Amino acid sequence: MSDVSHGGGEDDAHDRRLVGRERELIVVAERLAQTVAGHGGVVIIDGAPGVGKTSLLERILDSADRVRMRVLACAASELEMHTPFAATRTWSTADWFTDAVPAELIDRSRALLRGDPTAAGDAVGWANSVIDTFAEIVERLCATGPVAVVVDDAHWADPATLRTIERLAELIDELPLLIVLALRPLPREGVVTEVIERVTAAGAAQVRLEPLDDPAGVELAAAVLGAPVGPGLVRALTWAGGNPLFITELVAGLRQAGQLTITDDGTVELAAGAPGAGADPHLPVSLTEAILRRLDYLPTNAQRVLSLAAALGAGVEAGELTSVLGAEAAEIEEIVALATDVGVLISGRTGLIFRHDLIRRVFADQVPGTTRASLQWHAAQTLIGTGGPIERIAGYLISAGVQLDSPSIDWLLTSANRLMICAPESAVRLLSTTITSDPQAPAANRLRMLLVRALLWSGRAAEAERVAREALEGLPDPRQPQRGDFLWLLSQACLAQGKVAAAHDVSTTAVQEGAPPVREARHQGVLAVVSHLLDRLDDAERAADRARTLGFELADPVSIGMAQFSLGLVRYYQGRLEECIELGDNLIRQYEALSQGRSTFAHFNPYLVSGQCLMELDRPERAEEVLTATVDYEERSGGAMQTANLLAVGKLHFTSGRWDDALAALARCHDTADVFGYARVAPSLIALIGVYRGTFTDTPDSIPPLIDDIAGRTGLHVRAWARAVALERDRRPGEALDLLLATCAQVESPWTEITLYHVYPEMARLAAVTERSADLQAIARAAQQSDERIATSSRHATALLCTGLAQQDPALLTESAELFTAAGRPFYTAHAQENLAAVYAQAGRMDAARAASDAAVEVYAGMDAQWAVARAEARLRGLGLRHGRRGPRNRPKSGWAALTPTERRVADFVTEGLSNSQIAAQMLLSRRTVQTHVSSILAKLDFTSRVQIAVSHANGTRPQEVR
Repeated sequence: MSDVSHGGGEDDAHDRRLVGRERELIVVAERLAQTVAGHGGVVIIDGAPGVGKTSLLERILDSADRVRMRVLACAASELEMHTPFAATRTWSTADWFTDAVPAELIDRSRALLRGDPTAAGDAVGWANSVIDTFAEIVERLCATGPVAVVVDDAHWADPATLRTIERLAELIDELPLLIVLALRPLPREGVVTEVIERVTAAGAAQVRLEPLDDPAGVELAAAVLGAPVGPGLVRALTWAGGNPLFITELVAGLRQAGQLTITDDGTVELAAGAPGAGADPHLPVSLTEAILRRLDYLPTNAQRVLSLAAALGAGVEAGELTSVLGAEAAEIEEIVALATDVGVLISGRTGLIFRHDLIRRVFADQVPGTTRASLQWHAAQTLIGTGGPIERIAGYLISAGVQLDSPSIDWLLTSANRLMICAPESAVRLLSTTITSDPQAPAANRLRMLLVRALLWSGRAAEAERVAREALEGLPDPRQPQRGDFLWLLSQACLAQGKVAAAHDVSTTAVQEGAPPVREARHQGVLAVVSHLLDRLDDAERAADRARTLGFELADPVSIGMAQFSLGLVRYYQGRLEECIELGDNLIRQYEALSQGRSTFAHFNPYLVSGQCLMELDRPERAEEVLTATVDYEERSGGAMQTANLLAVGKLHFTSGRWDDALAALARCHDTADVFGYARVAPSLIALIGVYRGTFTDTPDSIPPLIDDIAGRTGLHVRAWARAVALERDRRPGEALDLLLATCAQVESPWTEITLYHVYPEMARLAAVTERSADLQAIARAAQQSDERIATSSRHATALLCTGLAQQDPALLTESAELFTAAGRPFYTAHAQENLAAVYAQAGRMDAARAASDAAVEVYAGMDAQWAVARAEARLRGLGLRHGRRGPRNRPKSGWAALTPTERRVADFVTEGLSNSQIAAQMLLSRRTVQTHVSSILAKLDFTSRVQIAVSHANGTRPQEVR
C-alpha cells in the first residue's frame, strides 16, 4: 500500500460536482437552446448548500460562452441583503458590452447607482429609474443576440435586485433572454418568495438538486481521488449525506491528513487506524473538523488572519485587512496570495471572498463572539478614519451591536443622507438604534429628522409620520428651530399616504406659526395641491397665488411648480381651458429646463395638467404624447399619481375608440401605486367596454361600488354609465335612464362635472328609445348649458346630438357626427350616426337611414363593439329598417388580422429590430405599454419570440392591409 497524494486538481472541481446531474444538465441545455433560437426563459436551480448549484452555474456560463451568448452574472451576499442593487451593481461597471449599449445609457446607470441627482424623490423612484436603465441595457444587448442573466445565491438578493429580475422576467416571451437563479430551498422570506412564486407561475423551469445517491457519491469521490474507492471509504462517505461539497471536502481533508491509502488493487481506502476505518461506517468527526484538517498546513498566522477576515464578512480587501488588523501590508499580501493560490479566497466584486461560505463560517467560528464584535467595531472606526465605503461602515456598526460613540454619531449625521440611498435599511436601523440608546442626546432631534427622511425615502410613510409626530410632541414651542423641519417632513409623510386632510392641517399649522419664507412658500404649495383635492377650489387658488408669489421672489422652483400645478387644475375644473393649458405647458417647460429629467417635484406630476386639458380640448394626439410622458414620469419616480395617470390614458383611448389600448392601460391600474384609490374606477370603465363588446356577462350590480373620496367623485358617472348599459342589455332601458338621471342630479363636485357631458349622448338615446320626451328635452338643455359654459368641439357636438334627437332634426345630427369625427371621438360619431338613422327611419327616409346605419355599424365594429351593433340594428329594425345579409364584422381572434392598429405598428418596429425602449420613443408610449402590446402580438400570432414576428413579416405572411 502507499499513501494517497495525488488526484484531480481544483481546476476541475466544478465538473466533478456535476456527477449524477445528467437530467438537470439536459433541462438547462434545452433552455439554452430555446434562448439561442429566440425565445427566452427562466431556470431556477434549487438546492442545499454544497449540493452543486454553483458548479451547475459554471457549466451554464461555459455553455453560454461556447454559443456566444452574452452573460450578465452576479452573486448575492448575506451581508448585503439590505443594500439596494448590491448583486447587480457589477452590470453597470462591465465594459465588454459597450459595442451594443450607448455610452450615455451606461453612464446613466453608473450615476444612478452612485446616488447622483436622479429622476426620483424617494427610494421607489430611484429604484424604478435604476431598474428601467438595467432593463434598457438588457434590451439593447438582446437586440444583438441571446443574453443570459445569472444570479448565484439569489436567496440573499436584496429586494431591488429581485425586482430587477422580476422586470427582466417579463421580457422573456419576446426577447432571447435566459434568466438563471440559484438559491437555497425553503424556508424563504419576503420579496424573494414573491418573485420566485411569480416567475414560477409564468413557466420557469425548476431544477432541484437533490443529494446524490450512493453510487453517484462514490463516483464523485473517485473523480476527486483519481482512483476507485474501496468499501471502507464507501461506508465513510455515507456520512456526507450525498452532498457533493461535503464529499469533496471530506475526501480532500482525509487525504490532506494522510488518512487514505492505495491498496494493492489500486483502490483508495481508509488507512489503518483512521477514524471510521472499523466496523462503524460513520466517521466520528464533524465536517468542520474535516475542513480544518484539510487546511491545517496553512501557517498559524495565516489561519488567524483568515479567521479574522471571515469574522468581518463575506468580502474583504487586503488594504482593509492591513488597516483593521494593524499588520504590515507585505505580511497581509503574502497571506492573501497564499490563500488565493490554494483556493480558500477568490476575487469577487466586493474584494476577496471565500471560495465557499461554509469555509468562511468555519474560520469565523474560530473567533469568539465578543472578539468578533470588537473586530467589527474596530473595522468601522478604521474605515471612518480612511473615508471607506459608507455602506460597509454601516454594516460593521450594525453587526458589532455596540452603542455609537460621539465620533461615530458625527459620522452618521454627516453620512446619513448618502447612506439612505445606497443602504436605506442600514440607515434606518442605525438611526433608530442610536436614538433609542439615548433619546435625550444633544443630536437626538437631528437624528430623528434624518430617520424621518430615511423612512420616507424607503417608502415607509406611516412610520415616518409616527416618528415626526413624536418629535413634534417634544417641540411644542413654535420658536424651536427644528419644529418647522418636522412639520415639513410630516406634511410630506401625510401626502405620501394620500392623507390630504391631515397634510392640509399640518401645512396650515406651519403657516400660522410663521414658517420662514421658503418653507412658507412650499407649505402654501402643499395647501394649494390638497385644497383642490378636497374640492376647495377657492382655497386652492388663494394658496396657489401665495405660493407662486413667494416662489418667484425666492426663485424656488418647487413652490412655483406646486402652485402652477394646482392653479392649472383649478382652471381646468372651472372650464377655463386656455388658461389651464398655458399653466400646464409652462409647468412642463419649467420642469424639463430645471431637471433635465434628473430631479422631481414633490407629490405632483408636471405633465398631468396639460394632459387632462388637451383631452378636453379635443387634441387627442398631443394629449396622448403628454399623458404618455405623465405615465413615464410616474413609473420613474414612483409617484402617488400613477393610477390616476393610467386611468386618464384609459379614458383617452376609450373616447378615441382605441379600446384595446384602453384596456391595456386600465389593466395596469391594479399593479401600480394607488394612494388616492383611482384603481377603483378602472373596473367600471373595463365593464363599460365589456358590455359594448358583449364580453361582460355579470349583473349590473356586480360592478364594484365607489366611495365618496377623490377617486369616487371622478368615477361616479363612469360607474353609473357602465351599470346603465348593463341594465339596457338586460332589457331594462327605463331603469338605465333613471340611474343616469339620478346620478347627474347628485353631482356637486367639479371633478365630476367637468366630464359629465360624456354620458349625455347615452342618456339622450335612452330617452328616445323609451319615448320620454320631457327627459330628452331636459338632457338637451343640460348639453346646451355645458356647451355654453365651455366651448369645445366635442361639447358642441354633444349639444347638437341631444338637440337634434329632441327636435328630430337630421341636419343637427349630421353636423354632430362631423364634429365628433373632427374631434377624434369615433365612438360618439357612431352614436350620432345611429341616432341620425333612427330619425331618418321615423321620417320614412329609408335609404338615408340605411346609409347612416351602415356608417354607425362600421365604426362600432371597428371597436369590436358587437353588442352595440346588435343594439343599434334591433332599434332600427323596430323602426322598419331592414338590412341585407352582412359578412362578419368582428375582428378575428388570432392571426395578423387580429392585431389592432397600434399592435400592427409595434409589430413593424419589432421587425425593424427596435427594442421596447426604442419603440416607446418612436410611438410616444411608455415602455411598459409597448411590452404589453408585444406580449399581445405574440399571443395572437401564436409565436414564442420577437424573431418569429420578423421572420413572418419577411416571408410575406403579414397582410399588407388589415381591414
